[in-house]
Amino acid sequence: SGTSSRSTKLLWAGIRYLAGAFATLFQKKSVTHPVTTLKGFYETFKMVMGCQRERNHLLSSAPHLTNWIPLAVPIDRWFIWPPPMKCPPAALGPVGVYWAFFKFYDLLAKFSCPPSHALSKSSLLRKFPQLHDRIKYACVFYEGQHDDSRTNIAIALTAAEHGAAVVNHTEVLKLLSARDLSLGDGPNGDHIRGAVLKDRVTGEEIHLRCKSVVMCGGPFTDQLRSLEEPDVKPVVNGAAGTHIVLPGYLCPSDHGMVDMGTSDGRILFYLPWEGHTLVGTTDVKCDVTDRPVPTEEEINWIITETNNYLSDECKVSRKDVLSAWSGIRPLAVDPHADPNAPASRDHVVSINPKTNAVFVAGGKWTTYREMAEDAIDKLLEIESELSGKATPCRTLEVPLLGTEGYSRNLARALSKQYDLPIEVGDRLARCYGGLARDVCELLEKSSNEPREALLLMPGYPYLKAEVVYACYEHARSVEDVLSRRTRLAYLNVEDAFKAIPVITDIMSYELGWSEEEKAKQILNAKAFLNTFAGPSPAGAHQGADGGGLD
Repeated sequence: SGTSSRSTKLLWAGIRYLAGAFATLFQKKSVTHPVTTLKGFYETFKMVMGCQRERNHLLSSAPHLTNWIPLAVPIDRWFIWPPPMKCPPAALGPVGVYWAFFKFYDLLAKFSCPPSHALSKSSLLRKFPQLHDRIKYACVFYEGQHDDSRTNIAIALTAAEHGAAVVNHTEVLKLLSARDLSLGDGPNGDHIRGAVLKDRVTGEEIHLRCKSVVMCGGPFTDQLRSLEEPDVKPVVNGAAGTHIVLPGYLCPSDHGMVDMGTSDGRILFYLPWEGHTLVGTTDVKCDVTDRPVPTEEEINWIITETNNYLSDECKVSRKDVLSAWSGIRPLAVDPHADPNAPASRDHVVSINPKTNAVFVAGGKWTTYREMAEDAIDKLLEIESELSGKATPCRTLEVPLLGTEGYSRNLARALSKQYDLPIEVGDRLARCYGGLARDVCELLEKSSNEPREALLLMPGYPYLKAEVVYACYEHARSVEDVLSRRTRLAYLNVEDAFKAIPVITDIMSYELGWSEEEKAKQILNAKAFLNTFAGPSPAGAHQGADGGGLD
């Protein structure tokens, strides 16, 4: 989940795309090319409706991982020019157009979300005192929010619970055709019927056979496709999005903000997250790498745009940045479309007619389930043997692991039963749901220790027992625990460096690491953290090249 753990943590139903679609109706090409414009609007509208369905599904199927969050759109003038998204009616957004648009957005969700509304200046500043007093009022709408890396783990574990063979730290070295496996020649000889894998923990190579292959490589899709055909036409363009994390006191704990009128037209989210303030994101074309690095230019742009709405007492400076990271979004194009066709924020599912391999690329967090359903549907179109055994897709009815046993008062119950601070109980309930008690049972082994000694790091609600539990859930690297099993790397990179020794010791005991493996894990974790910025630019952290921070 190296890419999917670097999102804005929102389960949004396509409000930006919907706004963009409306904007196209008021541009010159809507007159010169009306059919093309209307077709594009319809396709975007259809995508947004799919996003609405999928957002509602995830909020109901994983209530411990998700929540509704109100997002304020502050209004500081009555007329906006140039208009947002080059849409003339948006110039009148402050005098009712925004309100009507958000109500239409509610309607598309069949009013399943909390209702959008307006907040007067006085009400807004009571809820969001960090804003400057030039604000006239705010429109408020709701989106979903989630812990992206934990959602990713829950999806994998749920699949395993239903019979999927799920592996971690496994690399695809080669795809094997029917001809390679001596399963036949002729027109079907190039069909993919197996693969060579490498266990990157043990170094073991694994040869397997299969009926078909579906490639879901995110921004690395083209690298996977090159294993079936070295000269395949690229289908994915990378777009780097940078986020910064600021102290929690700069944002209310239960309200976020959206700036829909930044200096270059991008949309900026300002959100409460894990007791901190998350701000992002940018959108810059980039090369695909597994360790993207945030640039100082992008970090400073976010800070500048953020300060446009904050009061003088709350202005953000570069030293306030606790962590900053970059993630790569896969923007997919159809390999058979015109080379100048725009990249899609929706997903693409395609079949290679030569190899019969299916790939899915693009998309967004909200539509992960729909992407999987579409990919399997496409696979069944070409595999008659499998289609004869398949039942209709049931994933809309399957809750994610942790939903069973979760209740709205689980955090309080855990705090009471195991004598934990409510912040820790809340973290466990939101992260693990009904499985949180399994984590807490590990505390019984340390029942004689002071409760503060059970914390992984002072000031954070993470338990040492969570590192042990992560090993049970197939975590095999310090990097994984720093970034995805806890969120320390994303919250405060300098504190993440401090946590390396204790995490290494716990994992070494649980997994039986040698001293050589421990040293390797520490070096890898530090190299990973050096791709994050903090108060200092990426790669310039104190203690990063030595033994960690003291």
